[in-house]
Amino acid sequence: MLQILLVDDEPLVLIGLQGMLEWEKLGYTVCGTARNGKLALELIEREKPDIVIADVKMPVMDGLTLARTCRERSALPAFIMLTSFEEFDYIKQAMGAGVVDYLVKLDLTPENLQTALAKAAEKVKKERALLGELSAQENLAESVRSYQERFFVRLYAGLFPDEAALEQPLQHMELNLASDAYLVASCEIIANTALTPAQQLKLSFSCGRMLETTLQNYLPCYVTGADAMRCNVLFCLTDAQCQNYRTVLRPLLERASQILYNYFTVRLLWAVGRPTGSLLGLARRCRENAHLQPLLTVEQPIQFVEVNEGDATAGKMQVVAQVQEYIKNHLSEKLTLADVAAVFNFSPNYLSQLFGKYGDSGFVEYITETRIAAAKEMLEQGDLKVYEIAEKLGYESAFYFSKVFKKVTGLSPREYQQSI
Repeated sequence: MLQILLVDDEPLVLIGLQGMLEWEKLGYTVCGTARNGKLALELIEREKPDIVIADVKMPVMDGLTLARTCRERSALPAFIMLTSFEEFDYIKQAMGAGVVDYLVKLDLTPENLQTALAKAAEKVKKERALLGELSAQENLAESVRSYQERFFVRLYAGLFPDEAALEQPLQHMELNLASDAYLVASCEIIANTALTPAQQLKLSFSCGRMLETTLQNYLPCYVTGADAMRCNVLFCLTDAQCQNYRTVLRPLLERASQILYNYFTVRLLWAVGRPTGSLLGLARRCRENAHLQPLLTVEQPIQFVEVNEGDATAGKMQVVAQVQEYIKNHLSEKLTLADVAAVFNFSPNYLSQLFGKYGDSGFVEYITETRIAAAKEMLEQGDLKVYEIAEKLGYESAFYFSKVFKKVTGLSPREYQQSI
């Protein structure tokens, strides 16, 4: 774990910093605190922390003097500076003193503190590597982790032909996946702000590591990145846990989601697959999860796949139900057969056949029925004008909406409203 020293002349700030993060879970240990730069310098010589979080203005010795003094002696520790708005330009000019980031106190949050710590940790790793201090064990651990990620990507993609093909990779990568049953939950990360591709990758990586650390406190699991803002979590379950896996997993996923929201202000959407007794069965489970993911919402962030094993008819009926749910949640959008089929990775012809065989009506008919049902509710509430309802339901004009409404109900929207 990386050693952290906290330096500030205000006791309340020191207390706040210590309670802001679950340091141990994130791979850090607070090795001490100091009330001024001089005391901090003594602690740095004795404890040799990797990272120092220090206030700029302090008695006896200020934060920048402390950073410059340490920089003259060694490239480490890395410094994160706490500053006020008034000192912002000043501290920005001082980045050459071994300061890797600066945080405005009034804007300090767990998220930006952890981001700054990640930046400082990267600097520590690079400096150690340059000095030859990065242990062979740390390098090996990173390499093994990389190979494990590739293994899970291949496993979820169904690229292993049989159980025998799994044996050698599992032995080489020190993966002990012996278990009664396996379950994969697919997670989508929803950020509250627009991010660049680089920021997405960084956030996804940090979320994945914290997810694994959190969930491993309760169940054996492995988190693997799927793309920029998605990951898969493999849970190893006992037979007893498998019997009640929804009851076992829901509170864990809710807890993990809350923790990540507190740290990163992100929402997690979970498509939770069915248990399988075989690792090779996980590829199919991931495909089932993919059909469920478009239906997830912030209001209903955790959903379980409900398909019965071996029941092809039930599976196709569930697909139709999922598409119908998607339509209900996107009535204001353009809902052509081709557009909706693309969301679920189907061909338009296949989706049309599914609706014709397993739905109560055809694709176009279902959309019309659902929109008119929604229109009736809005008209009964009486809060919106006809043209506003037409816009909310994805119609090109109020005239066309009225035409469709009358064709289905026998009344114009106004006549329907007056008849209520």
